Amino acid sequence: MLPAVIIIQRPTVDMAAFIGISHKVLGRSPAAAIDACPRKMSEAERFLSCLAALRDPEARAGLQPNLLAHTTFSLFMVADERDLLDIIECAAGMPVVFTETLGRGVMAAVFTGTLNQWRDAVKAGSNPDAEHTIRHCFNQIYGLFYNEGLNVWSEFKQRPGPEQTFYLEDKR
Repeated sequence: MLPAVIIIQRPTVDMAAFIGISHKVLGRSPAAAIDACPRKMSEAERFLSCLAALRDPEARAGLQPNLLAHTTFSLFMVADERDLLDIIECAAGMPVVFTETLGRGVMAAVFTGTLNQWRDAVKAGSNPDAEHTIRHCFNQIYGLFYNEGLNVWSEFKQRPGPEQTFYLEDKR
């Protein structure tokens, strides 16, 4: 059985209150860079861009690696019980709740982590030595975040792996 994963919790930020209060105390809007950005941004990326602009009014809109711990995502996963142990190992440091399902040997789990924890977990799980099912799981997670506009793996290059998976190779 291949693991299946969905995002069940995304960060929610009261941007109007955050930007309004920030503007009052700073005398400028931390949202200036995102307002000038032509592309659509996720709520998480908008928030992280504003955080960067709090300290640096010239900060560009986008993801700043040093701020990724300020956003949290929860993912619901269904996986074979043997695979779940490897998945938990790749996601070390994240809180996890898991239980048996109606299917024999199939577990359900909820992982909650910051964006930098998910970045590190995907790097750990998308490596050439990982089992196919583990790499498949973390490739799915990569895709979920990528589809949210949260590509925190820009320093990595995708390399084709076996059985329609990929692994991440450091470009540096």
